[in-house]
Amino acid sequence: MSKLENWRYKVHEIPRAGVSQHREANEELRQSVADELGEPECQSLVADYKIKNLGKGRFGLSGSVDAVFTRACVVTLEPLQEEVHEVLDCVFVPPEYMPGQQAEEEEALSAEEYEPIKNEILEVGRVIFEVLSAGLDPYPRADGASLGDVGQDDGQETAEEGAHPFAALAQLKKDRDNTP
Repeated sequence: MSKLENWRYKVHEIPRAGVSQHREANEELRQSVADELGEPECQSLVADYKIKNLGKGRFGLSGSVDAVFTRACVVTLEPLQEEVHEVLDCVFVPPEYMPGQQAEEEEALSAEEYEPIKNEILEVGRVIFEVLSAGLDPYPRADGASLGDVGQDDGQETAEEGAHPFAALAQLKKDRDNTP
């Protein structure tokens, strides 16, 4: 797990009024996050959030996370910048209050996302990492980059060659059969 796991809170350290936090990752932490995500660089990572005591051992996390990554375009492999702006919204609950297995439809439509409290610790950094990971474009493209004619031979293929994937083998067989 990334070094963001150090962004956590012990349950007994959260005051009744809650906690408001503004956190900016230093260069070492940003590079650790970029490495974990398989990206060349993370230029900035800022999280603003509140943790509220909801009673009965539950804690609400709400806020936002903003980051800027250097990524590689999937078409040209040129570096590009991607900004990530995501919302944090979940409820930390003791393991005994975690909802049971729900049907996929119910889970997808549920209003609240639940996170377990493990060893009396709220793992806010893990949640932030997961939100960042989910917020990144799986196929980043530079402006104007398209697959276009990738894999085509400059339009020189004949109708017979382009007829099916084994057209070249068929042509070889035909040429072999015609050879004396």
